[in-house]
Amino acid sequence: MNGGEHSQGTVAGPTLQLAGSEPTLFDRIGEEALRRVLWQFYARVMDDPDLAPVFRRRIGPFPGAGWPLHIARLEGFWRAVTHGPSAYRGQPGPAHQGLGICSAQFDRWLALWEETLQGQLPPAEAGDLLQLARRMRVTLERFALAPAPQGTGRPANLRRSGLVARSFASL
Repeated sequence: MNGGEHSQGTVAGPTLQLAGSEPTLFDRIGEEALRRVLWQFYARVMDDPDLAPVFRRRIGPFPGAGWPLHIARLEGFWRAVTHGPSAYRGQPGPAHQGLGICSAQFDRWLALWEETLQGQLPPAEAGDLLQLARRMRVTLERFALAPAPQGTGRPANLRRSGLVARSFASL
């Protein structure tokens, strides 16, 4: 929803559609397909020699340890950015700070995301989710590559700028 084209209620299950409104990206994808995409994507990530160690350090062995909670959080995030029902209130930027990852790993993450989407969703929905991920990558990479000053938990060059709110509010 951009520019206030229509409002949408938050309900358990499908989103509330107003007469004459276009289905949201979440409506077009569906809850089960979104969950399936996330689990399959992270299964690919955990098979990748460059990405798996980063996630294993943070979340544990796949698909156990902290993965069910991690996928649930990601599902809430993706529900929110696709205009579905969500109670997500996280801060994705700071969550990716200090992971010790580089631009090449973001490239690989995005390539695996694209492969997963193409194998799981119709082309239009896959393309829309890929575009969202490309935009997110810019902000997440800024956080991942920025050094964190002691005790703040946020990068010095982003801390006062409001970049987190601005970057993810536009998704």
